[in-house]
Amino acid sequence: MNETQTDLTIRKKKLLYSLIAGVGALLLIAAIVLTVLFAARGEPTIETPPVTEQPGGEDGGKEDDKPTGGEEAAFVLPSSGAPTLYGEVYYNETLNKIYRHNAVDFAAAEGEEVACIAEGTVLEVSLSEELGNLVTVDHGDGLVSVYRFVEPRDGLKAGDELARGDVLGTVAAPYGTEAHGGAHLHFELFLDGESVDPAAHLGFTYEEK
Repeated sequence: MNETQTDLTIRKKKLLYSLIAGVGALLLIAAIVLTVLFAARGEPTIETPPVTEQPGGEDGGKEDDKPTGGEEAAFVLPSSGAPTLYGEVYYNETLNKIYRHNAVDFAAAEGEEVACIAEGTVLEVSLSEELGNLVTVDHGDGLVSVYRFVEPRDGLKAGDELARGDVLGTVAAPYGTEAHGGAHLHFELFLDGESVDPAAHLGFTYEEK
């Protein structure tokens, strides 16, 4: 190998070493930069919205769990009197027979106001001296209430809208098929056409006998 070829080989090797050294230096710098960046970022954090202090102290002056709006009780009792037991079997002196009473009789004096248990639409106002005047109200979702032995309020008719607690009539003098029981409100509740125990929906309990 002559001197010219030897010098050329040496230059190529030097150039190759320089390229390798340069690439190595670039990789080292990149590694250092990435390390610094990750160290600066640290663990990810979750931002939370600023908390505005409520007036009236730590609890914001809220009243203790008092229902508001739609949280209020869904039903009211039609009468404040004591109820008889739903489904009770007894002897009806007026009819002279024993039968199951799938209704609740609320003790009430003649003339006492009768309240609609919930918002609804009047389905029927029927006047009958034998069976007892009755008012039927549809509350939606298959729930229907019946108030018997009442004097409907003036002008009440099918299609009228009633709000929860509206007076729909008054307790009538005892007459008809339950005249033997004295003045009272005969109340029935139906769900999807089936008679149901009003206590389960209106939230009252029966007195132990």
